[in-house]
Amino acid sequence: MQEKIVLRMKDGSMRKCSTYSHFSAAFTKLKVVTTEGKVESVDLSDLKAIFFVYDFEGNPGYKAGRDFEEASPKAGRIVRVCFQDGEVIRGRVLNLAEGRSGFFLYPADPLDNNRKVFVVRSPGTTVEVEG
Repeated sequence: MQEKIVLRMKDGSMRKCSTYSHFSAAFTKLKVVTTEGKVESVDLSDLKAIFFVYDFEGNPGYKAGRDFEEASPKAGRIVRVCFQDGEVIRGRVLNLAEGRSGFFLYPADPLDNNRKVFVVRSPGTTVEVEG
């Protein structure tokens, strides 16, 4: 199954790609297909996060909420992730996967264009478990 992803790089750049392979927190590389159809291998160490999106366009005018609503994910611990560049996302995590390259976060806002986010572990990223 093809999944649309947006790679957010540590250098601040962004790449829209697709992946056909199942992704695991144990991986150190990710094989992607660019929007131009080129197959590439990306080192997770170069990434800030992988955003698994519904579509590449999203809604530029929409400001995703950080509060949980009736349709928000119910399972997992609520966490707040602060990236080194100042971006903050909030959601639920089923497993923080200690000792792995990162973990999956399910955004609090059910209307967010992100289905899930793989947060790459990095010295400049902080994770706060709430409650």
